Amino acid sequence: MRHLSSVKIFDDTRTIFWMEWVRYRRDRSYWIGQLIFPLVLVMVIGSGLNQVVSLPTGASYFSHLASGGIALLVASGGVGAGTSLMRERFTGLTRILLVSPVSATSIVLGKYLARLLVSFLMVTGLSVLFLIFSDLVISHIWAIALGIAVITSGFVALGIVLGSFLQSYESFRLFSSLITIPIYLLSSLFYPLETLPALTRYLSWVNPFTYAVELLRFGFLGGHEISLAGTVSFLLLGGVTSLFVAVWFFRRGEGST
Repeated sequence: MRHLSSVKIFDDTRTIFWMEWVRYRRDRSYWIGQLIFPLVLVMVIGSGLNQVVSLPTGASYFSHLASGGIALLVASGGVGAGTSLMRERFTGLTRILLVSPVSATSIVLGKYLARLLVSFLMVTGLSVLFLIFSDLVISHIWAIALGIAVITSGFVALGIVLGSFLQSYESFRLFSSLITIPIYLLSSLFYPLETLPALTRYLSWVNPFTYAVELLRFGFLGGHEISLAGTVSFLLLGGVTSLFVAVWFFRRGEGST
């Protein structure tokens, strides 16, 4: 019985994954928009401050911001999982899936895996551009892959939690911005931790996104400001936990609608 249950979860997850992937694949404007924002951010701000800002890490500001821009690309796209969840609820698809029954675990995992594939493809494309036009390098592929995976899991979970309870796209955009913007600013996304004011630096240390950015930056630049072993352990635990939290909130949210 347990084996049959595992097989069903796998099959349902694969179905949800394929449904999400087809939706992403067909929306070409989405791919273009997701890539343009971090590209413009890095090209405009990074190029403008590259000759002005000197970092204690020894890296150029352009490469520092480029690695942060990649983290921003992954995070902002992951939150969008909540939008697709709301759309499916409004069209009645979520109810149909749950009555089928498709488990909440399969729905969350399917959405996560589809978003993870999109994140890998987008990061690959953006990285190629940065490798051509900047001094960004690839030092540790495993760190890049793990950084993408944990950022995607955390922000997909955030999107699903918000999408499970909010009743309109306007509310989703408002609350997702109110949560994600402080998360972005209170991290090492734009500047190294040691250059931040004391209060901001302390808040950055308790921000999980900071550790994910540092791991991704280690993958590209080879340097890090936080213990690598502690970072990896913390992120692995946080990445798995966030998906469990997403499943729990999704069950409660759909059960109350």
